[in-house]
Amino acid sequence: MNTDLLLFSIINVLLLLINTINCQRGENTRIIGGALADPKEWLWMAALILKSAKKPYCGGALISNKHILTAAHCLRELTPDDVTVRLGAYDFGKSADPEAQDFSVDYFKIHSKYNRITNENDLAIIKLMSETQFTDSIKPICLPQKNRDYAGQLGIVTGWGHTSFKGSGSDQLRQVSLPVWNNTSCDAAFSADITELMLCAGNRKGGKDSCQGDSGGPLMLQGPNKRWMIIGVVSWGIKCGEPGYPGVYTRVSEFVDWIKTHSKD
Repeated sequence: MNTDLLLFSIINVLLLLINTINCQRGENTRIIGGALADPKEWLWMAALILKSAKKPYCGGALISNKHILTAAHCLRELTPDDVTVRLGAYDFGKSADPEAQDFSVDYFKIHSKYNRITNENDLAIIKLMSETQFTDSIKPICLPQKNRDYAGQLGIVTGWGHTSFKGSGSDQLRQVSLPVWNNTSCDAAFSADITELMLCAGNRKGGKDSCQGDSGGPLMLQGPNKRWMIIGVVSWGIKCGEPGYPGVYTRVSEFVDWIKTHSKD
């Protein structure tokens, strides 16, 4: 084998191993109902804040020491100078959150095939201006394996979004557990097409959902190795918590190669 090719392969394996070691383990495997989040969990949560505001308008998830995964619609019509990313945050109702760190944005990459009409490919990566150090308050989440179907499993979504449709956002981070639907059932619920690039999760009786302000945040599962992985990115839905209508997420397992390509530097 060519020496340069061998070295390149070794480096890629080491980088993958480092990410696997760093991405967060946890002991909680099931959380029932919507509630305030535990401040010691969900250490990859990122808050996207407009520089003219004090509270987040979208969420995201830390996937490396300098990259945030979020929704494309959270960044369209904005520039990197418009957005601040806050890591290690929990409570925006306090005058100061001692664990939080703010980062300027170097650049962001919106998926080239993002369609604002169909919401397909609703995914983007933010590169921070400087690297973050992993601490007891800041750690990355794992990426899922490619081409996986999580129908029937219980996911968890977190965010600072509205607690009711057209309501107000939450100062404190909240979490809710949601069953993942199969795409056939989800497609039957909507007039819009649900493609293989989307994933649906929600309570069939309603009352539990992601909402405005949660966009870009992670839908997560805990794998057999206790490591949390991001399987969806909050994308769109019909109001919030409507019976028979799940929330629709970008299916991260279909974009693993794209994410790795655009989070190398």
